[in-house]
Amino acid sequence: MGLVLTVLTFSLLYIFELSLLPKQEGQAEALEIARKYTDLEDLEQFAFYNGKASYYSLLGQSKTKEPLAVLIDRESGKIYSYQLSQGISQKEAEKLAREQGAGEIDKTTFGYLDGQPIWEVKSKAAYYNISFKQKTMVSKEGL
Repeated sequence: MGLVLTVLTFSLLYIFELSLLPKQEGQAEALEIARKYTDLEDLEQFAFYNGKASYYSLLGQSKTKEPLAVLIDRESGKIYSYQLSQGISQKEAEKLAREQGAGEIDKTTFGYLDGQPIWEVKSKAAYYNISFKQKTMVSKEGL
């Protein structure tokens, strides 16, 4: 019985480790690309953004310590870089989403939708897409 529990425990831990591997590999690859082709130096947040296309989303600081967002299209490899001081902040985007009906915020991701950078604010089953540059809600998706 003890052997079965031990094997089961290690199997579950191994499966959990394997499930994290794509994110860890994606993060390492994206960070290497971002550092090579943009001014990103320090990474503070990494996420996958999956809208009409999929992107690696990296938030951090530039070499001059300016807040910076970098998006890398996972299919084409095209890179977008934005100084976060030149658009709506993450907190402002979350506030705007709440004004549009969002409840508790589950997650906020910097992304790219319909030719523009956005903040995707997830609240339960709804996604509020807030234009980074226009500072307005672009769309609401989900329930």
